[in-house]
Amino acid sequence: MIRYRLYLDKDKETAWLNKMAENGWAMKRFFAGFFSFEPCEKGAYVYQVDFGNKLFSVTEDYREFMQEAEIEIVQTWGFWVILRKKASEEKFKLYTDVASSIEHYKKIRKMFKAVTIMQLIVLVMELYAGLAMGVTAGYTAAMLIGVIVIIFLNTIDSLNNTIGELQERMDGIEYKGKNKNISGLMGAGVLLNSLALLIKEYIPHNVKFCLHIIALVMVLAGTLQICRNKIKR
Repeated sequence: MIRYRLYLDKDKETAWLNKMAENGWAMKRFFAGFFSFEPCEKGAYVYQVDFGNKLFSVTEDYREFMQEAEIEIVQTWGFWVILRKKASEEKFKLYTDVASSIEHYKKIRKMFKAVTIMQLIVLVMELYAGLAMGVTAGYTAAMLIGVIVIIFLNTIDSLNNTIGELQERMDGIEYKGKNKNISGLMGAGVLLNSLALLIKEYIPHNVKFCLHIIALVMVLAGTLQICRNKIKR
């Protein structure tokens, strides 16, 4: 059985893989968002998703450690490592203390920050292609990349929340920054506007105009939502 999922949140991915295992489906392969499953005894495995130090691989020390702990490395993809262990009374958890969990999420946040910076550089290049060279495709690509940047910024913000909550548990100091910085409405508006530009040669002028207006309203609504969140903070 094959299912498509694309997670940026490893905790949600872990929960979904464990739910599939509870229903009798063990993940065996992953490629570009496509998960391949095979039948298994219900609840036979418990999954965890880790963040490694090597791209599409793990160190020999890491592999040996997992073997000694009877943990199977199912798949590596990018820096993500999908692990599983046969279900038992002992709970399968990679990071058992708050301090190590904080360091783990900080590593993930660092990766997303680096990727976001690279995307922003590409975004500037595409905007230059649109503004200086008059290439419509440059505008469209820039807007699509802008949506990706918004998604990544929200992921970084979510990681900040997770780290803040863990820090609160460790230090006892209340963490207050629990609102998203970027509205999903803004991203949807930018995506709609890029779509309108992409298909402008194939749709009537009035339809294109309506799409741009709707996109503008969504972006403005998203901006208003961000301002409200900032005020609440």
